[in-house]
Amino acid sequence: MLYKQRRMDNIQQDGIQEINKPEASQKNIIIAGYVFALLGGLVGVFIGQYLAGYRKTLPNGEVVLAHSESVRKQGKYIMTLGTVMLLVMCFLKLTHKI
Repeated sequence: MLYKQRRMDNIQQDGIQEINKPEASQKNIIIAGYVFALLGGLVGVFIGQYLAGYRKTLPNGEVVLAHSESVRKQGKYIMTLGTVMLLVMCFLKLTHKI
């Protein structure tokens, strides 16, 4: 009985470690984020926020960031670019240049 309990604890720990790993490559989402950020900003800002700050909750209640550090950095860049482009578009719209 004790052996089964240890085995279950090991399986549970392995599962938590597997879930705790950063998500697989987000290359397509990063590219889409940059494209949307350049085209007007708002969708790019949302994609950047998702990449920079998405968290997931593990079965043991621990909350961890879902993406790797490099993906989160790209998300911050996308948010910044999207915000700047959104402000530029609003300025151009207000001055009737578009």
